Amino acid sequence: MASIDRPVTPARTARLILLSLVLVALVATLWVMLDKRLGAAQAAAPRPPTEPAASSRRLIEPDAVLEARVRAAISKAVTKASKETKGAVGASNSVVAVSVRELGYQGELVAVQSNRAVRPASNLKLVTSAAALAGFGANGALVTTFEASTAPVKGVLSGDLVVRAGGDPLHDRAAKGDCAAWCARLATQLKASGVQRVRGAIVLDEGEWLQPGPGPAWPDKSQYWQEHCALAGGFSVNGGCITATVRPTQPGSKARVEVLPRGTGLPERIDVRTGPAGSKLDVRVGVEGGKIVVEGSIPASTNEWSARFALPDPVDAFGKVLRHELARNGIIVDGEVRRVRRAPGGGVLVARMETPVTALLAAVNTDSNNAVADQLYFALGAKLGGEGTRKGGQMAVAKSLQDLGLLDQGWKQVDGSGLSRDNLVTARQITALIEAAMALDTASASAFHDSLAVPGEDGTLERRMGDLGERLRAKTGFINGTSALSGLVDTKNGRTLVFSILVQYPAQGGLNTSVWKPMQNEICRELARVGG
Repeated sequence: MASIDRPVTPARTARLILLSLVLVALVATLWVMLDKRLGAAQAAAPRPPTEPAASSRRLIEPDAVLEARVRAAISKAVTKASKETKGAVGASNSVVAVSVRELGYQGELVAVQSNRAVRPASNLKLVTSAAALAGFGANGALVTTFEASTAPVKGVLSGDLVVRAGGDPLHDRAAKGDCAAWCARLATQLKASGVQRVRGAIVLDEGEWLQPGPGPAWPDKSQYWQEHCALAGGFSVNGGCITATVRPTQPGSKARVEVLPRGTGLPERIDVRTGPAGSKLDVRVGVEGGKIVVEGSIPASTNEWSARFALPDPVDAFGKVLRHELARNGIIVDGEVRRVRRAPGGGVLVARMETPVTALLAAVNTDSNNAVADQLYFALGAKLGGEGTRKGGQMAVAKSLQDLGLLDQGWKQVDGSGLSRDNLVTARQITALIEAAMALDTASASAFHDSLAVPGEDGTLERRMGDLGERLRAKTGFINGTSALSGLVDTKNGRTLVFSILVQYPAQGGLNTSVWKPMQNEICRELARVGG
């Protein structure tokens, strides 16, 4: 059929323009209605349990290319683990969970089993430190108070000196176990309050704090003497540990050995010899039968050697060290040390010692000190949960997570350190938690960020990824059968990514060093290369 061309008249042109305007208006109206419906549906939908409640943050799309690179690194590591263990560890019995998000955005760039609950090991310390900052605030402190049962007269306190537990670990990273500076400041306060001699005893009021003891699902008892199994309680000293420092002298002579803190009341068996330069370092430490033991040999070519090991009872040690150090500062206590529950109140406040929470975070996250993390966990429980116990800590962390805008479904925390194998968390929860901690007030966010280890410089990352330097801040984690690394990394194109890598596998010695750490390093370098 032939077409018939109709002439284009001015009237026809006007009608076409009018029709086009009507269609544009109709489409715009439908689009607005649809957008409102979608917005209402998104607002009504339940928020993922690990997303901070910052509705102003923009949603970010997954990065398929980056996730493919991460999955390739995981596949290579799992294949290597299977080869090294002759099939005992492989894809069927291992979990490698990875979550990556961009700071300030909702959603995940990379999600590999990121919602799978696994053991976090020491990555749980990120939870403890973030919860402590939320619960105590950037200016919060662990407080130990000292009360006189009667008012001192002419420098003499005729009654007892009552000490109220505050959970302070009395741990100074730079002091190598020495508590002398803390005790000297205390003595200055006591003297200013008129106390120069105590006729009575030092009474340690442990209040509602737990008695020091092993946690649930801890390592085997044979490890209890080691630093990572140091105990926590209402009182502690040197993070629940003894620090022994050995310095060589002339070959064949006794080495110089310093044991800190002083005055624990434990007898000592010290016998370390100086061996020839280049000989084997063989120093054995521990507390055996209630006695501090430091024995063995140290090469003359060694500058010094230091080790920390667990005290049998940090509360008892605190009381005896306190009495000893007060005497060194000219305040004599005639009585002994007694431990009580809920000593009567109403005494005269004669001293108040405070340790800022922020001063403890580097020990927790950079050094991965278990006992200091547990002290902080129990102290948070005492402040927010009413008691310095595991139950109090659990209640306090749950409240802090809510304050951070997070929910805790599937979250299980029984200690502050991650040493227990009963702890459970997901990689997605860890990245959401780091994101929330970095959204706290400036002082708290800075304290959290600065507490993380710098690769190639300090703490548990001192010998890893030195090429990344300050671009990476992270927390390591390891217990047998678990390896973890979580933190923040700055990319080539100036973005800041939050990541968590959690690995759970059948316990096999050596895999953490030969397989999982190299895999974590590779993933971090891939993240750092984004945009390059």
